[in-house]
Amino acid sequence: MAKKPLPEPEWADEKYITTHKGLTHTPLFNLRKSGEIRSLSTKGEGQKYGKRLYHVGSVNDYLARQEARELQKEGA
Repeated sequence: MAKKPLPEPEWADEKYITTHKGLTHTPLFNLRKSGEIRSLSTKGEGQKYGKRLYHVGSVNDYLARQEARELQKEGA
């Protein structure tokens, strides 16, 4: 019996994005800083450490926009 794939999470860490979407640390950092993708930090006030999470839907939207730009270039 085949396993059903798990639904995509709404928020994911860098490892998930790198593994499943192919974007590495520096592009993620730049996209986050430019506002192209959404992210949040779990670091609370007064805490030294937290974890950066990325909104998977915004990453998917960014990749779709990039694909559309590429297709538009090819069709021009």
